[in-house]
Amino acid sequence: MAETRLAALVGRRISLPGHFDVPVVLEDVRPLGADGAAGYECRVRLPDGGLEEAVISSEEAAAVAGAVAAAGEGARAAPAAPPADPEMLRLLIESARIRLAYAHDRQ
Repeated sequence: MAETRLAALVGRRISLPGHFDVPVVLEDVRPLGADGAAGYECRVRLPDGGLEEAVISSEEAAAVAGAVAAAGEGARAAPAAPPADPEMLRLLIESARIRLAYAHDRQ
């Protein structure tokens, strides 16, 4: 049962507390044992693009599937962050450039 709910989450961003400290994208799920009785092997993609694997128990799988379902039912789309002020961004980059300009100057 949890396998079908986890399989439905493939390609979505999930949180696996205790395994990864950041949300990861679920790439693949494979049951361990008969019908996932021993847990699930999950292949996930980290935010930096790397692939990792984690073995989670059936209880963790049910909690992850339940948390995603609960978040999807009552959650509205998060408000988009306002775009950065271009002039302030330019000033930030210019200040960093000036602060680091001496690092490669042989004079």
